[in-house]
Amino acid sequence: MQKLELLPPINAKIGDIFEISIPSNPASTGYNCLLSEMPHCVYFVESTYVPDEPIRPGSGGTSKFKFLAVKKGDGKIIFHSVRFSHPPEILEPTPMQQRFVIVE
Repeated sequence: MQKLELLPPINAKIGDIFEISIPSNPASTGYNCLLSEMPHCVYFVESTYVPDEPIRPGSGGTSKFKFLAVKKGDGKIIFHSVRFSHPPEILEPTPMQQRFVIVE
């Protein structure tokens, strides 16, 4: 069984805005990267999708998620790849989709 290596924690101070970028390809795969869990020490600000250049049919991009550190604490920020079909398909998070944040 392959061991998943998690990325290092994100360290932030109250008032900091930080961004998590995740490789994504919703146009070709049909899967969208969605925020599914976050701690109470951060607020979700916005998400954007930036296609890779040059833009070609089937090429991927990056989903970017911005957060604001609002109070001391820590916890997991987890994303899932979801395909909206019948029934919906939800994949287990990859190492890139699991981050731990520490707000001091």
